Parts: sequence; C-alpha cells; structure tokens
Amino acid sequence: MNATSTSPIVHTLVDAPWYLHIHLAVTLVALVMGAVVLYRRKGTSAHKTLGWFWVVLMLGAALSSFLIQSGGRLSFIHVLSVVVLVSMPMAVIAIRRGNVRSHKIAMISTFTGLVIAGAFTLLPYRMLGRLVFG
Repeated sequence: MNATSTSPIVHTLVDAPWYLHIHLAVTLVALVMGAVVLYRRKGTSAHKTLGWFWVVLMLGAALSSFLIQSGGRLSFIHVLSVVVLVSMPMAVIAIRRGNVRSHKIAMISTFTGLVIAGAFTLLPYRMLGRLVFG
C-alpha cells in the first residue's frame, strides 16, 4: 500500500505502514528533545547542538506527516506541518540575526503545536488513538 492510498486498518503498531513508524519515532524523540531544550539553560553550546537536532527532528516530523493520509487526502492537522516547515527556518534566521524574542516565540509555539498535534492523534477515531486505547 502506498502513502496516497486509503489509510489501512491497523490493529497493532506492527501492522502499521513504514512511514507511520518513521513519523512516530521522529515525533516521540522530538517531544522529549524539545522538552529538554526548553528546560535547559539557553545560549550554551549544548542548547545550540540540541536545538539543531530538534529542528531536524521537527522538519522530519513535518515532512513525514504528509505521507499519513486518510482516503488519499490530507487532514486539518497537516496545517501544523506547513507551519513547522515555515517556522523552523524563520526561528533559525531570527536567532542568527540576534532576535532572541522571535526565536523564542517560534520555538515555544512549535513545541506547543507538537504537543497539540500529538493530543489530536490520540483521539479515539484516529489511527494512533485506536492503537493506544483499543
């Protein structure tokens, strides 16, 4: 089954298509990494390194989300993916220009969007919600 066909009926995570495995792994690591980056002291070399890793994870999460479709169509949640694809480069540009406030707003907003998107995927009628809650 390809990424643009109708969503498969998935009864276990093992039955899930490869792109769902990738998306789930990237987003779970991004969720943990994002929390770590937001919690730690800012401006350090560790913050910068972990931050770059998080940006790459978020771009991977956004791009891989476009493979997850229902009936060959994107859903409202894909709007967040487009926002991520725009906000991540803007956040990097902002900090390179010394605009800490814009960088901070973009990063916190993107992390919040990740949490919200994750919450939506756990709704009982969504694939992941069915997998987690039966």
